Amino acid sequence: MYKLAVALRYLRKRKIAIFPIAGVALGVMALVVVLSIMQGFETDFRDRIRGISPDMKLDFRSTDGFTGNTEALLAAVESVDEVRAASPYIAGLGLAEANVPVPENPLERYIYQGYVQFKGFDFDRENEVLDLENYLEYGEDAFSSHPYTGDAEGQAVFIVGSRFGGKKHLGTRTEETDWGTVDKGARIQVTTFTADYEVRRKDGAVVDVVATGVYDIDQTLLFMPLDWARALKALPPGGITGVGIALHEYNEENVAAAREKLTAAVERIAPYAPYALSTWEEERKTFLTAVAMERRIMAFILFFFLVVAGFSISAILIMIVLEKVRDIGILRAMGASSRGVAGLFLLYGIIIAVIGASLGLLGGVVIVKNLNSIEAAIYDLTGWQPFPPEIYDLPEIPRILDWWTNLIVVGAALGVSFIASVLPAVRAAWLDPVEAIRYE
Repeated sequence: MYKLAVALRYLRKRKIAIFPIAGVALGVMALVVVLSIMQGFETDFRDRIRGISPDMKLDFRSTDGFTGNTEALLAAVESVDEVRAASPYIAGLGLAEANVPVPENPLERYIYQGYVQFKGFDFDRENEVLDLENYLEYGEDAFSSHPYTGDAEGQAVFIVGSRFGGKKHLGTRTEETDWGTVDKGARIQVTTFTADYEVRRKDGAVVDVVATGVYDIDQTLLFMPLDWARALKALPPGGITGVGIALHEYNEENVAAAREKLTAAVERIAPYAPYALSTWEEERKTFLTAVAMERRIMAFILFFFLVVAGFSISAILIMIVLEKVRDIGILRAMGASSRGVAGLFLLYGIIIAVIGASLGLLGGVVIVKNLNSIEAAIYDLTGWQPFPPEIYDLPEIPRILDWWTNLIVVGAALGVSFIASVLPAVRAAWLDPVEAIRYE
């Protein structure tokens, strides 16, 4: 009991202990805030990619895709117990050209030219595999109102990504200025090459815009009816390049079982067709790994805040040991063991860590809870936005207060403080009580 009393007395007398407490508090607060934001962005990105990507994809790797009995293939895929729905698609790369009015001057126009990743599908089937309607800006059943014969003028219809267009503008202006993106009603011409190097073009109107919030997807995404994509790729009637698959439940066990059964089912229908089965995570492995790695790197860098706070704890404890040599000698003479003296200074360091970690955790939680209000206040005062909407197309700053992560942060702070207190505690324990009492 005397160890706690003496440690608290030293803490009250030594106002300089405020600095290591502040160091620990700032380190814990920074880790809580940054890791909550990083985890929020990671989860949000995963949800957005998941919303626009099927659980699994069956891709046919030949230039002609799959030219067999598509209905039989779909029936075989949907016969797998783990599969909830399947949707055929035709995917490819092309060049797009859009002629769009300049926002500030509708009489002036700009031309967007860039590559697109187009995808043709059956809208009704695709809605069973993806939550596509949740991402549509105008919410129209676009392809159902424009059946596969196209619109009234015999033109194709397109759904584009919300960032489709922007920069690299040509036409009446040549500088790279972001005048906006291609929107509903714009005319687009898509050009691609077939496997025989034949140039194919389709000209059509944008009927809706899909916003996933993932920049590279929204900038190059272009959806069209299945028959128009088939015409662009010069595939035979019924030909497809892949099948999107939705599982009843997406987890490691279900994916493994579905992969095995789907392999057997596909080989019965198309025994010689080259194909690949992959999950949405495997398709986006590089991006997801980069986001997760960034969170770990940020945690590693910010951890050194705690290391610096640990050095300050160690320095203050060493200073106290040097100042309190006579006190330590008296404690030893009164019967305190060397282990008890060491425990006294270890307890002193732990008290500093507990106070600092508690304040840091409280401050971090308050900041994370009020992050949007804080960003708005910063913008009102300085005109600067940490998360500008033109880059982060989000209704609010994503953040997740994961208490297991926060407990690990607090545990790391306590661990660093304990280690930092060991050397001063050992030095105090090794003092000779007789020499300590005689110390001047």
